[in-house]
Amino acid sequence: MVLSVIRTWLCDIIWPPATKESDQSKNHNTQPRIDRNGPTNIPEQSRSTLPSPFFHDPYLGLPVIGNGMTGIVLKINEGRAVKKAKLYKPGQLQNREDVEYINEINKQTLDNEIQVFQRLGSYKGIIPHFQTSQYGIELALAQGNLEPYLETYPERENSLRTSWIWSLINTFAYIHSHKIFVDDIALRNILILDEQLKLSDFGQAILLPLDIDIPSANENDLNVQIEILHLGWVLHSIATWCVHKYYFFSPENPDLCWPEPDSFPNIDDVLCGKIIKKCWRGEYTSMDNLRDEALQLLNGSC
Repeated sequence: MVLSVIRTWLCDIIWPPATKESDQSKNHNTQPRIDRNGPTNIPEQSRSTLPSPFFHDPYLGLPVIGNGMTGIVLKINEGRAVKKAKLYKPGQLQNREDVEYINEINKQTLDNEIQVFQRLGSYKGIIPHFQTSQYGIELALAQGNLEPYLETYPERENSLRTSWIWSLINTFAYIHSHKIFVDDIALRNILILDEQLKLSDFGQAILLPLDIDIPSANENDLNVQIEILHLGWVLHSIATWCVHKYYFFSPENPDLCWPEPDSFPNIDDVLCGKIIKKCWRGEYTSMDNLRDEALQLLNGSC
């Protein structure tokens, strides 16, 4: 069953009408799906049983450096940040029940991300995480995310772009090998740390059973081909050094139809265009399949 789309409902509650239009245009077709009943894949372990090294919130008073729909990021020091659930106080929203409900969803989203980090462990293509508790996830402090980087910095050399493309393909293959769907695959969720790409923001990720055959898995209408489709647009952005946003589950695609072949741009002369085109056409059966072909093609720089 398709997850209920409640972003409009959240916008009506949280953002005043005067700011809603600009926010929606800024994030057009890029917002993750959210279930009205909250994340469906939270393990039975609850926040009350999560191990914590703290008896109270140690992050109070730290400066906010990131503000998302369900979480905020605070700066601890020059090398470390903490991601916390975004919590509203009574009176900040018109309806008290809305405050309680949204706070609960945001806490569950943080819990889900903690479980994802715990399953993934340490990997070179994932933002390093240090410790977790009911108060937040301590992460390495990156220089920024890929979306403004592509918009701000001059186009980089082919060798770096090829390295980044290979890094992302490898990282997504690693994540899928741990039976996780990322879902919210977007430039803004890919961080840059010492000129290396690091995946972050797994709040909407789906933890699948460890014994599942992931190439045939379908969870809330999400499958491997859709993950690869989203990844293809990210790779296209890196290859062309231009921001391209796409989200399969956008309101413009209510019937969840695969994009028509003529809806994609011509990329015959684009770096790694052969790989990107097959991502868009759904021709890879798995992330491993994509990685194995990319390994062969990248030896010739695609």
